[in-house]
Amino acid sequence: MKKVKVGVVGIGSIAHMFHLDNYRDHPEVELVAVADIDKERAISVAAEYGGIVAYGSAKEMFEAEDLDAVSICTFNNSHVELALLALKHGLDVLLEKPMAMNMEEAESLKAAESASDNLVMIGMSHRYRNDSQVIQRTVESGELGHIYFAKTKILRRRGVPVGWFTDNQYSGGGPMKDIGVHVLDLAWWMMGKPEPDKVVGKLFREIAPYGDDASFPYVAHSKENKEEGLYNVEDLGVAFITFKNGAVLTVEASWAINGSQDDAVKVELFGTKGGATLEPLTLFRDTGGIPVEHSLGVPEADFYKKEIGHFIDCVQQRKKPLSDVEQGATVTSLLEAIRISSESNDIFKY
Repeated sequence: MKKVKVGVVGIGSIAHMFHLDNYRDHPEVELVAVADIDKERAISVAAEYGGIVAYGSAKEMFEAEDLDAVSICTFNNSHVELALLALKHGLDVLLEKPMAMNMEEAESLKAAESASDNLVMIGMSHRYRNDSQVIQRTVESGELGHIYFAKTKILRRRGVPVGWFTDNQYSGGGPMKDIGVHVLDLAWWMMGKPEPDKVVGKLFREIAPYGDDASFPYVAHSKENKEEGLYNVEDLGVAFITFKNGAVLTVEASWAINGSQDDAVKVELFGTKGGATLEPLTLFRDTGGIPVEHSLGVPEADFYKKEIGHFIDCVQQRKKPLSDVEQGATVTSLLEAIRISSESNDIFKY
């Protein structure tokens, strides 16, 4: 089988941490080119990886190179635009989260993928963790019964990123869209992807920004919004979501909150026959009428490497991704419902 020729668009933090090396090290991938609006940075990265070509735009790269697939790791506001462009050039797409800024964009991408011969996979990386997959398979088996309630959170006490993340025109939102999307997607997927019914959401900005003397552990590679430091998104998002099968999900996500740091990906599931938690990985069941907790030890895995490997498998075998564009659109709709509910101070009804 011939190697999959891959390009990467947007070579900021996420591309450096999770895409470039995993493509370079994959035995069935040829990393061909990178593109970035900062062409000097693209040239530097191309030199670092050796034998690949640098471009100043995705369009230029798509027109010049004979690619099979592309990772899109750019600002949130360009995700769908670039994915549509890639599909027009006959490329399979791994699109970083969040999939889209709004439902209009999400629906346009769904339609474009459906009309093409190519696939779009959404980078919901925590689905590819071994412990997450253990819980999802346990739920799918019916062992925990009907999951009627789930709680999920990811809370940074002081973890506002520096750069484009805090400017709504680039990001489309704060922690709910940046890190909350991970726990929202993960819990919804583990629950069996139930159909949404109603959403009550609230987006707060009460603490951030919190002064020049604070520590900022998350700094964007790009220069956008670093000098002016515009902050016009929330610092905490919370949501109460009901589904048409009767289940309920609560979500909490913060960059800044006056409480304990708890930025592990926390998911708790409560079913009619048992329950489960992630971090720590535990199953709760009755054995002989006695409530029993099972703490599970699952081998750790590089889930970003697994995600890239799954994408390449899908490209080669022409199979539907685990995190496909239709599911990405549902998660986008939930994020938008949270925002609309918060702004209207009312329940969002599907």
